[in-house]
Amino acid sequence: MAMTRSQLGMVVTLPWLAAGVVLLAMTRLEGETREAQLGLFGSAAICFSIGCLARTSLGLHDLIQASPTKDEAPAPGPRQP
Repeated sequence: MAMTRSQLGMVVTLPWLAAGVVLLAMTRLEGETREAQLGLFGSAAICFSIGCLARTSLGLHDLIQASPTKDEAPAPGPRQP
């Protein structure tokens, strides 16, 4: 079963949403140690980087799908000055 474009977009966006939720939780928690806050910040940074990798991968996939194949590419001709 293939994913639709909107489902794929949602899956790619989920790590960024998770990073935002963790950052909000970090700012709202009171009484936590500095180490716990840094741990939450690290988790948010990891979620953000996963989202960046997923978006880059999707963009590269779209770029490859949109590029013409060798058979479709126009033959190189003489250049016009």
